Amino acid sequence: MAPKTPRLLPRLAPLLALLLATACDPPKHEPAASTPASAAPSATASARAFASAVVPASAPAAPAYGPFGELVRSLSEPGGDFISDNLISNETSYLQTADALAARPAGGVYIGVGPEQNFTYLALTRPRLAFIVDIRRDNLLQHLYYRFLFEEAESRSHFLALLVGRPYDAATAPPADADVDAVLKHAETKAPDPKLFATTVDRAMKRMQEAYGITLTDKDKRSLARMTQVFFDKQIDLRFELKENSGRKYPSLRELLGAADPAGKKRGFLATNEAFRFVQAMEREGRVVPVVGDFAGDGAFPAIAAFLQKNDLRVSTFYVSNVEQYLLEPPVWTKWIRNVAALPRTDDALFLRCYLDQGQKHPKQMEGHRTATVLAKIGDFVTREQKAPTRSWFKIATEGFVD
Repeated sequence: MAPKTPRLLPRLAPLLALLLATACDPPKHEPAASTPASAAPSATASARAFASAVVPASAPAAPAYGPFGELVRSLSEPGGDFISDNLISNETSYLQTADALAARPAGGVYIGVGPEQNFTYLALTRPRLAFIVDIRRDNLLQHLYYRFLFEEAESRSHFLALLVGRPYDAATAPPADADVDAVLKHAETKAPDPKLFATTVDRAMKRMQEAYGITLTDKDKRSLARMTQVFFDKQIDLRFELKENSGRKYPSLRELLGAADPAGKKRGFLATNEAFRFVQAMEREGRVVPVVGDFAGDGAFPAIAAFLQKNDLRVSTFYVSNVEQYLLEPPVWTKWIRNVAALPRTDDALFLRCYLDQGQKHPKQMEGHRTATVLAKIGDFVTREQKAPTRSWFKIATEGFVD
């Protein structure tokens, strides 16, 4: 993919700062996922994979679409810098469309942006393959680290304990039907262990290079060390932060993981064992592919479109957050529409957008939220924009949304 021009980087720098863009007795405790098959099964088959015996996760399964590292490299472009590390999401409304997403047919391809909120959307939409496209290389590195954690984790609380560098007590693990509050509590049973944490990070970097086929530069290693250290230092109470303090308080990781949909049901990827196991199976099979890419660029998205066409795959859900807000400059917007139009997609493919209230409330904005998360048909959007390009982010976010 062609690098972004210096003119575009400053304009897009705030993007992720504002993206509102993580052996026991099976009958008693959460069952561990089996080692996945080398070929990607159907989404339904993956959803059933959680109900199996404990299997050590020493290495990833063979990738479904060729060498994982080669695919990541072939689709990626050089990244850019931002005023926020964006280690976790700050979208409080991210579960607003949970019912609608869960009701859609499984399968297809998911495209997303940003950090851990994507795991919830994977659990809800149950795709065959996923691409997480972000202009920051750090986001790619973070998702590689998440893949390692998913491979290692015996349970939901083990996943969290690994993330924040705490020992895991398998003997007292919550049962498979435990709620997310019990999972969070168990993950914090033992005190953080610096040596265990350092060993986990070292092992992850080794696996990225030896098993995933990713070349880590010295800068990559420093970035991974810095990002993972933040999770160790701030634990599950980590919050999204701007590099320059805005005075605004964002939700903690604890709050995001324990969030509920509008009906009061907790729907995050750690809310149920089934949701966690589905995402875990995708990660272990190499079916969550992080890509460094510009939404309006000439490389990553055209390359993804060509890959999908070659493999007879179709996009079913595209989580764009509020990226489009920063693509409205006419030449850039034209390239964005070009990239979307070129993606092979299902007839009912949907955008998943997050609108940030900066003085004008969204009609679907829920009480107590500064954001609104809505769905819109990709096909209808492309048709409208090819006829008469939009110059208003509010209009884009409010026109044609579906319940």
